[in-house]
Amino acid sequence: MGINNFKVWLFIFASLLFVLFTFITFIASGLVDEGADGNSSTVQAIAKAYYIFRFPTHTLFFQFMNGPIFFFGLLINCLFYGFFTERIVFILSKLTTRL
Repeated sequence: MGINNFKVWLFIFASLLFVLFTFITFIASGLVDEGADGNSSTVQAIAKAYYIFRFPTHTLFFQFMNGPIFFFGLLINCLFYGFFTERIVFILSKLTTRL
């Protein structure tokens, strides 16, 4: 298993998708915090998903996440989830070709 099995396009697409999801949940979380969500259960559910997208950097290193480092941590999370998604797709494709 070498680096030639790494699908860069899948990594980039998954990372950008996670950036979009993180941005949406971040905005929803801000709306709920400010009380501007209009008491919408949909917005509140999306805001709760932000806790998933801020893991692992903001959960493990929250005391260091202030200022511009906050958004850099979110970017690191998106890249982590993109890499994780690419590896899961790779493993699943290997398993299906063996069957």
